[in-house]
Amino acid sequence: MHIISPQERCSKYFQYNDFISCGETQRAIQLANLPQDSRTIEAIEHIATRILDPVVEQFGEIKLTYGLCSNDLLLQIKKRSSPGIAPQLDQHAGYEVNSKNNRICKRDGFACDFYALNTDSLTVAKWIVSHLSFDRLYFYGKNRPIHISIAPENSYAITLLEQAITERRIPKNIKKEQFLLKE
Repeated sequence: MHIISPQERCSKYFQYNDFISCGETQRAIQLANLPQDSRTIEAIEHIATRILDPVVEQFGEIKLTYGLCSNDLLLQIKKRSSPGIAPQLDQHAGYEVNSKNNRICKRDGFACDFYALNTDSLTVAKWIVSHLSFDRLYFYGKNRPIHISIAPENSYAITLLEQAITERRIPKNIKKEQFLLKE
């Protein structure tokens, strides 16, 4: 097993700690939240170098809002009753396992949520869709963070989650061409 130091660089602009320590619950609870599976570590490196570094170079500084979700962090998030989380689908757990040694997320790869400090999320998301390889992109709105994931076989799936009915957002899958026309 490859053990990382949180301060170790995973790309030109990011350290592992950027993915480990972001997120509302993680900031409040301050768990270790370290990746245990070497495939998770590799997936963090891939998303940092193949998605986030190019976004930083195109748009400037970005802010991560949700990164790695270990099993311990997931249990804390569930206690805080965050609506709308889908750990079995959203790839924030990478290849990590739960207390029964089953993968938390059935999908391969890794995900993070972020926004650019100086550019709206629609502009950034359209640029990602046009220029980068990704697995899934969840778009919540121009002024909300973007959820992006990578996987060994990227699916280029785009899901709009803008329309909120009460606290639940209704997903709408959209084709690349339609998304690029979005205003």
